[in-house]
Amino acid sequence: MRDATLASAPTALLVTRTLVVAVVLYLLARTLRDRRRRDSRDVATRARAAVDRATAYSSEDVAKHASKDDLWVIIDGKVYDLTEYADEHPGGADALARNAGRDATTGFRGPQHPSRVFDVVDDYLIGVLA
Repeated sequence: MRDATLASAPTALLVTRTLVVAVVLYLLARTLRDRRRRDSRDVATRARAAVDRATAYSSEDVAKHASKDDLWVIIDGKVYDLTEYADEHPGGADALARNAGRDATTGFRGPQHPSRVFDVVDDYLIGVLA
């Protein structure tokens, strides 16, 4: 019986080591993904800072940006480029895409949004509606 226990010990050790390696690789991948997201947000934030927020856009201009990969909306007469934010939206990118390229004021003012969303959206302001 003792021989059977000794024979299974290397197998248990191998399984344990494999699990530890898998967990470490998962955590490393997650850390790298989070770092890439943070870096892309920093780049997007700097790019938005360079945008003239007084630029006037027509409804037709906004309508040209009506996909998840190029997502502009109008809220209260202001134009926002939410492309970089879409994947981070708590309601999902599809929730934003429903109003992509058009006026999203009604949906934005809904009860689902906490007050901090008004500060977040200002980071994505690119102009005003002409």
